[in-house]
Amino acid sequence: MCRHHGVQALLCHCMHERPEWFSWPNNVRQELSAMSQANVAQELIRNHHLNGLLKIFLLRNIRCLLLKGEALARTHYAAPGVRTRGDCDLFFDLREIVEARQAVLDAGLRIVSPVYKSHQFTVRRPVKGHDVIEFDVHSRILNHPRYARVLSFDEAFNNSVPVPGLSTSRALHPVDALLHACLHRVANKRHDPDRLIWIYDIHILVDQMTVADLREFAKKVMKKNVQIECLEGLLIAQDCFHTNIPREVVEDLMGHEASSYAAWRRRFAHSNLSLLIDDFRVLPSFRSRWGLLRELFFPSSDSLMRRYKKTNRMWLPYLYLNQVLGGIVRRLSLH
Repeated sequence: MCRHHGVQALLCHCMHERPEWFSWPNNVRQELSAMSQANVAQELIRNHHLNGLLKIFLLRNIRCLLLKGEALARTHYAAPGVRTRGDCDLFFDLREIVEARQAVLDAGLRIVSPVYKSHQFTVRRPVKGHDVIEFDVHSRILNHPRYARVLSFDEAFNNSVPVPGLSTSRALHPVDALLHACLHRVANKRHDPDRLIWIYDIHILVDQMTVADLREFAKKVMKKNVQIECLEGLLIAQDCFHTNIPREVVEDLMGHEASSYAAWRRRFAHSNLSLLIDDFRVLPSFRSRWGLLRELFFPSSDSLMRRYKKTNRMWLPYLYLNQVLGGIVRRLSLH
């Protein structure tokens, strides 16, 4: 359960000096301690490669923000190793995606996913004797079309704060980080929204914010029409960790109903179609726009065969037809 919820290092850190810790079975304490120590070792290795990557970005004037656990581990947790995470999330301006892609390649990292279609690409570096070091490079704040543009890179960067111990990087302002943490819980249906480490992120952010900060947060999320998701995140943190949420902030987040016309406009703005149009508008070149179309509708034959678990290449015409028609339905819909 600790591994699933990503809290093994956090639990070990919080409990190892408490009397109750020594009442737990030895094998449980030993396993939690071993996982915590492995997490610290992985953190040291990841930090080395992250510093190298950030220096390349700095030299090439590529703006970058640390996201999610990688940022919060340094800005809000007692020590970076306390916040378990499997990868490092970075946020870039979509207009600089070509330069960012080349920078990670020049840093010796290997791209192992499509670059454009999911608004993030994954890069890895094998480390001898350890698991791979993995970076997720995001060109939108979140992948889901409902939330992909809730925070633009320029808005996030202009409000950003320096990261302790990483002079070459910045992170989301706490107000924006709380917005992101609340939406990240619900932005991917494959994720468990009740994963404790994500709820604890919300708790620790709120715990270190003033009432004025939280009122600003409420004002921002209502303006962006995500108050329902954010209120849910706050209340589940309160339920799990007794997070202190001022009553006036909860009242602010109750919001109000919009007109049917405004609701229709939001439906279009939150759709795959609207996001695709905006991607084409923002991407910096014809080559990058073609790269997006190719990944959406014309992936490599090998990747199609793997995706549909086929071995006979005679399936390829049908698979490509299914990919194109299915892609059109998904991307040109208002869902």
